[in-house]
Amino acid sequence: MGRRTGGWEPEPEDLPAGGYCRERADTPGWSDQSSGENLARPERLGPCFVVSHLFSECLERGVFRAAEKRKEKQMKTPKKSLAALLAMTLTVGLTACSGETDSQSAQSASSQPAQSASSSHTQEESGFPFTLTTKDGQEVTFTHVPETIISCNPNAGDELMALGLGDKIIATAYNNTQVNPQWREEYEAIPTVAESYISLETILSLEPDFVYGRSSSFSEKNNTTHDTLSGYGIMSLSSIEGYTVGADVDVVYQDFYDLGRIFQVEDRAEEIVSAMKEQIAAVEEAVAGAEPVKVFVYDMAQEGGAYTCGDNFTAKLISHAGGVNIFEDMDTTWATVSWEEVVERAPEVIVINDYGSTSLEEKIEELKENPALADVPAIRDGRITSVTLCESFASSMTGDTIEKFARSFHPDCFQ
Repeated sequence: MGRRTGGWEPEPEDLPAGGYCRERADTPGWSDQSSGENLARPERLGPCFVVSHLFSECLERGVFRAAEKRKEKQMKTPKKSLAALLAMTLTVGLTACSGETDSQSAQSASSQPAQSASSSHTQEESGFPFTLTTKDGQEVTFTHVPETIISCNPNAGDELMALGLGDKIIATAYNNTQVNPQWREEYEAIPTVAESYISLETILSLEPDFVYGRSSSFSEKNNTTHDTLSGYGIMSLSSIEGYTVGADVDVVYQDFYDLGRIFQVEDRAEEIVSAMKEQIAAVEEAVAGAEPVKVFVYDMAQEGGAYTCGDNFTAKLISHAGGVNIFEDMDTTWATVSWEEVVERAPEVIVINDYGSTSLEEKIEELKENPALADVPAIRDGRITSVTLCESFASSMTGDTIEKFARSFHPDCFQ
């Protein structure tokens, strides 16, 4: 199918035989070149006659049906259909049939205010344009409801899916964890275009309206900052939680509020946030008064120690569940610590981040077989639980993760 910037072009086989134009014969009548039928020649071949004849023949030859079938096979990027082009032509033809002269048409047009594409969007979609400030302090202006989205990682995709925006996602990237089981199958059916961070070249090739992901997806290293994307006319936003020291559940609420505003699904966003708040409040009430449990988050092994979280979003989820991250005093989101430090802080429960090339079972074995950890309470008592990255980072499952932690930390509170 022929494509060009800015629209859709019909294939030659979609056109009526002989093309759009009919030539007048030198005889008193004129001939339809495709059928040989001799027709009485009108004194004046007006635009209404041409457009009407064209429109009828297109219907007979299935132009619209063929165009729509091919359009369905395209990726979900806005394209002009042949029907739209013909409808515009018909409008012009009918205007000409009304008897207006060129000067009259020009005068009429000049009396009407000019409308740009953006003003048209503003009329149809209230609340636009508006500007949001990203986690990195860059401003992005939203001019209309995006029709096509790239999801840069599963956490971002999960939030979009929760809002019912799955049909707008044309591509995903960095799928190192799984989204909510409610829409996992639908999300995983969307094409994956990058195993890790998506490149600017890939983004531009897909021509999205909107790009959404964790803050690490928008970097100078990959030339994918919000300012860069804005320069190409692409709207973007990052989840607030990503690598933010001290981030708490309120940032998840704000993610949903921002997305709800961008896509004009504020009611759905409010439903998600309200349900999450109720769930968290119920968990906090259940564990109220219980002694906080000391928790160690094991992300992966590092030389001489382990990669773990400090004062970050996961630590706050642990806190809401009646636990305390043993390394929350670190003024960073993630860091490598020695095994000696882990032993010294004596965690009662270990939370394993289940992702990456090392399986959950392998990570459990690493901990159990580490002689330095033999006397750690969590290892001695076998109190090990796990979460996926999508559960431990900002997503629709934030409330579920807090409840999951609480049931592991304080099982007696849920009997």
